[in-house]
Amino acid sequence: MARVRLRDVASRAGVTVGAASLALNGKPGVSTETRERVRDAAREMGYAPHQGARSLSKGRTGLWGALLDADADAWRPWLAGAMAHASACGARLMVQRMPAQERRLDMFRQILAEARLDGLLVLDPDGDDTPLKPLWDAKIPTVVAGRRSRWFDCVEIHDRLALEQLLGRLSLDGKRPVALVATRQQAQREDPRIQLWQDHCAEIHAESPLIAVPDDSPDAGIWAAGQLAKTPNPIRAALCLSGDRTAWGMLREARLRQISVPGDLAIAGWGDLEASSWVDPELTTLHLPWEDLGTRTAWLLQNRLAAPNAAKAHRTLDARLVSRRSA
Repeated sequence: MARVRLRDVASRAGVTVGAASLALNGKPGVSTETRERVRDAAREMGYAPHQGARSLSKGRTGLWGALLDADADAWRPWLAGAMAHASACGARLMVQRMPAQERRLDMFRQILAEARLDGLLVLDPDGDDTPLKPLWDAKIPTVVAGRRSRWFDCVEIHDRLALEQLLGRLSLDGKRPVALVATRQQAQREDPRIQLWQDHCAEIHAESPLIAVPDDSPDAGIWAAGQLAKTPNPIRAALCLSGDRTAWGMLREARLRQISVPGDLAIAGWGDLEASSWVDPELTTLHLPWEDLGTRTAWLLQNRLAAPNAAKAHRTLDARLVSRRSA
């Protein structure tokens, strides 16, 4: 089978070869619509630049590392976005889950000793920069995803505005309390989302319970619904910060207890998992753009490799309220 060439991709997308090159390499000079059309054509045709020529011309291996420390609901779409962009600009990804904290320094030393990677993508929303210091000291191009970084280029998701909108919806703009269901890990750390919920509750002047569950699962949601039913004052709204799976369990338990949703109890989740549009009633939730985050992370690394001395970049993406029938 003949190798797909750049001119073939350009022809499929209806642009010039020069425009196709700009689009695939993330350089200015083409519109967003054109860039997406060219990338779609490249993916459909299985196009990949010649790795040997590219590496020799730039003194690079064409290999990027992707280090993951997040749950599967986050890292899977993030990695899909990162891989799509890396492939479009001719890079390959070596993917590895982050080891335990005490083994990370050894892993980074090995990365430095092998010197095979052009740069690193790091997804660790709950992490910090301290374990990454060897990479900074060795000037390894690195982009951190999911949080702010002191040293490296970074891209994070801002969920404050969407959370405020969701709390307003659940509380009927401050007219009723909202219970919060969170994992024990979330409840034990200084989670800014819990602080925002507490501030919102303080304005309502009514007791709003925090229910801690072991994990994000339907069983946890069933248990949380039972706890909610024991509260002395009826609670008419609940936000499952733990995740959509918890909300699925609450919906099931509400149905078994003949509690009308959203009439007697409004329920919202967190994460916008695919099945959340299939449950009955469909789940109101927050969409977190993990795949877009992956694309943007890879784009920042591409830019850093092209301009090693550029100022540190910090980019943000916004979470989005998905309104459905459960609240």
